[in-house]
Amino acid sequence: MDERDTLASSATTGELVLRIPADAMSTISTASTASRTDTSVSTDAERAERKPWYALFRSPLWLCLLAGLLIRIWLSVRTHGTLDGDEALLGIQAEHILHGERPIYFYGLNYFGSLEAYIVAGVSAVFGPSVAVLRAVTTAFGLVLIALTWWFASLLAQAAHLPLYARKRFTVCAALVAAIPPVYDGIIELRTGGGWIESFCIMLLLLILAFRLTTRWHEGASTGELALRWAGIGFVVGFGMWIYPLVTVAISAAALWIVVDSLVAAIRRWRASTPLMQAIWPSLKELLLAVAAIPACVLGFTPGIIYGASHQWANIRYLFSLGGGWTVQRAITVSRVASRYGACVAPRVISGATPVESPLLTVIHSPLLLLGVGAIFFSLIAIVCSFRWPHPALVRARRLAFLPAVFGVCSAVLFCTSSASTSILLGCRNDLGGRYASPLVMALPFFFATAFTLISMYVTERAPGRTAASVAVTPSIPRTAKPLSKRRYAVALIGLFALLIVYFGGQTATYGLTNADEAFQSAYCTIAPANYGPIIAYLEQQHVQYVWATNLLAYPISFETNNRIIVADPLAVIHPRDAINRIPSYTDAVAQADRPTLLVFVKHGDAHPYLLQLLDQQHVTYNAAFFPSQPGVDVLAVTPLNQNVSPLTTPSLDIFYCQIINSQSDIPSHS
Repeated sequence: MDERDTLASSATTGELVLRIPADAMSTISTASTASRTDTSVSTDAERAERKPWYALFRSPLWLCLLAGLLIRIWLSVRTHGTLDGDEALLGIQAEHILHGERPIYFYGLNYFGSLEAYIVAGVSAVFGPSVAVLRAVTTAFGLVLIALTWWFASLLAQAAHLPLYARKRFTVCAALVAAIPPVYDGIIELRTGGGWIESFCIMLLLLILAFRLTTRWHEGASTGELALRWAGIGFVVGFGMWIYPLVTVAISAAALWIVVDSLVAAIRRWRASTPLMQAIWPSLKELLLAVAAIPACVLGFTPGIIYGASHQWANIRYLFSLGGGWTVQRAITVSRVASRYGACVAPRVISGATPVESPLLTVIHSPLLLLGVGAIFFSLIAIVCSFRWPHPALVRARRLAFLPAVFGVCSAVLFCTSSASTSILLGCRNDLGGRYASPLVMALPFFFATAFTLISMYVTERAPGRTAASVAVTPSIPRTAKPLSKRRYAVALIGLFALLIVYFGGQTATYGLTNADEAFQSAYCTIAPANYGPIIAYLEQQHVQYVWATNLLAYPISFETNNRIIVADPLAVIHPRDAINRIPSYTDAVAQADRPTLLVFVKHGDAHPYLLQLLDQQHVTYNAAFFPSQPGVDVLAVTPLNQNVSPLTTPSLDIFYCQIINSQSDIPSHS
């Protein structure tokens, strides 16, 4: 036989002799080394499997959770417990729960589920009601969001078949971006009273469940298991719709992912010469299991059903009204909202810039925006290119970032088409609707992690000493790519990690530079005090129990005094179409009180503002005191002495707004 044959026979001994070509020896040697490495990794994996607590204890997730905890505590401490009216209203609702109330929705609304209020009530029962309790609850939800990001990143990395080192980089990078979000998003996450952070957790959980469902389809899971997974998705959808309809973003993304995945699977079977009906039937059967989600969805939405049955289904009607009717004018409005989204809303979510910030913060946020946009475009371009050129690196990018990209697109589309977003047209600085775009922040960790991981893999796999055979078994880079010199390799890898550290350092710096007094101010009342202590001390010193004030000034006082001082907004009675009577019992109590105190905003330094002029004209004697609010603005507290003064019966006293009223012409129109 020829010497080049791999199999030969010895004529003298009758033995089979294996002849191995010399040029294959290096490949076998490399494979042997890889096998030993895989065995080592497998041994570690088996050890971790035998001792799950061991793997959990050593997980970098703890570092990410610690970073998330510290950054949130720091922001909460820096802002000295500042909270806006809606946050205080949630605290009041929690206090009422402790006294026996069982609300289903946030006061005056039929779409914010009261889950957070019940959790705050439970914590307050142990530690007492306080701003610290409110922040602690949202911080705990923030840690859950970080853990969910880690979990989702691990699933994506596994689906992309990343090597172990790259898998760790991807999950750690994604979790760290979630742990230190842009400050604009971090403030939204820490706010109470709007269901933001718990809805974020529900949205990410829904994406995970949808991803696991399609994964188990392809792994041949049983019908029973798939039905249970559908039921889990249905429950989360129903529960999320009760918490906050904003979860529609994740519902849309999950639905698209599941349907497209089934459609692609059917097309692949059809292209493999399978008859059309036989190609369609497996996907159709899997989708038919979605009926299991219906009763589970109803179960999750049970609180909403109970509420709707006794309130003419106002919550259901609200859900169907969010899209608005499609007319020519509606299309123009959507176009304008989309323009504003690209101009100021999305950049704010990506970079973390706040509506009003210092020039230094603007300088810092600019490169952060470039890095964020760069990571997004890198991921999107890689996804698009992977359909045309299925290179392993591009396919990995698609598997890592495709579902987050679908979620990000759904977030942008629903923001631009929702009627709730039109308030952004009033101006970028007002930022009345920007928070509705904040779900985009949940996709950012995966865009950053995709860009960082794939670039770092390209550099790592061109490390000095890499042979042609080793490149062949790591197909993330072209076969023709030459190994880097030691210097270039070190510079590239260190530079890449340094860029990531600079990003996290820049985001952390913005937390320290953001104006502490304005950070948690409501977009509807940016002139409210950061510290209500002096006002409360004065009211308690004067034995005041009932007060008229605009609601965003009223609720923090009632909450911080544990309802010893009842403050109500007369606007809800004077102009019911323009304001919600959140707590009617408070309004009735102040209306029936004897000479309640009046709180209004006045210009700093104005010794005789418009309210005092009105009282002088009516021959009312009073005690007056001024308290600093925001720069250029004071809060005036006036207590009538000789007669009762009620804005409900005196039209000229329609001055309780979150603005300075200097004359009758300053009063907002209510046509």
